[in-house]
Amino acid sequence: MKNPFKFGTVVKGSDFCDRESEMEMILSDISSGTHITLISPRRYGKTSLILNLFDRINFADTFYIDVMGLTTVNDFLNVYTKTFIEKIGGKSKIDTIVKKFLPKVEGLQINIGSFGISLNISPTNSNIEEVISLPEKLNRRVVVAIDEFQEIANIKEFDLLAIFRKKAQFFQNTTFLFAGSRRHVMRDIFSNPERPFYRFSKIINIDVLDKNETLNFIEYKFKSSTIDIDKDICEMIYDVSNGHPYYIQYISHTLWNIVSLKRRSQCEREDFIEALNQVLYSERPMFEMLWDSLTPNQKTVLRNIALDKSPYDLQMSAGSVKRVIDTLVKADVIEKKNEKYQIIDPMLKIWLRKE
Repeated sequence: MKNPFKFGTVVKGSDFCDRESEMEMILSDISSGTHITLISPRRYGKTSLILNLFDRINFADTFYIDVMGLTTVNDFLNVYTKTFIEKIGGKSKIDTIVKKFLPKVEGLQINIGSFGISLNISPTNSNIEEVISLPEKLNRRVVVAIDEFQEIANIKEFDLLAIFRKKAQFFQNTTFLFAGSRRHVMRDIFSNPERPFYRFSKIINIDVLDKNETLNFIEYKFKSSTIDIDKDICEMIYDVSNGHPYYIQYISHTLWNIVSLKRRSQCEREDFIEALNQVLYSERPMFEMLWDSLTPNQKTVLRNIALDKSPYDLQMSAGSVKRVIDTLVKADVIEKKNEKYQIIDPMLKIWLRKE
């Protein structure tokens, strides 16, 4: 049978685990026109959450824009405009769409090739404002999700955030959903009184998955594919993953493969241990790359945190420890939770304890 667990890709419908309370809250806010900012660590499933949310929106047109990796204003203008053109009418109506919705954009060049539409828009203040206003010109309810929004802060040619806020604050029919995984950057953009987007949106921090919902999800997925799994093994998967959505799916996927290849219909504890070791082995190159990039002080502090010890319980000055902690927090390697620093990636923590 087909493996019922999916990871490393967008999951929808019955493959999407939990987030019911978050989706209900976001849906309620968006329906009332409240802009939303989603902040989560990497691989927490925010993109899947957005697209599953879009499937429930029947009061507006939805547009999803991923700005990951963009480095120039023209990159942003291209991706932003192309998203609307392709969904509104595509290649066949591109000239009509441009004339109707972007008549004031100067120097617009359109190329239609085998890989789709590409645009070259002169990066002027007026052109940027016209493009940003595109969803409002549709003259109907629109929800626009911009994923990895923090990347816009890296564009230096223009203060794109200031221009964006200047236009978007007057929109009547468009609701924005901003999402990002560089948490310290996202919080600076939306919580810093000196930044343009201060108090522009409601901030929602995406946390770990609910335990009971997740246990039911794992058990249902296994049993629906004719493989039995005891509740205690489901708990092991959740606990070792610390509620991390990516690893819950990854370990479950690997465990299902192991049992299936052995042609058995019951998961055993040793199968779980084998699955966990396989996942750790596959993630090891990434962990080694991170470890090699750290300074000796950073390695010492990180290992102490992995061992659940205080980072200040070291032969280092408090100032040195504080600088290391600030660096690791900004890199989204650690976070402070319940007055204690912890490693965000649960597999990294296990790997550090084993090394």
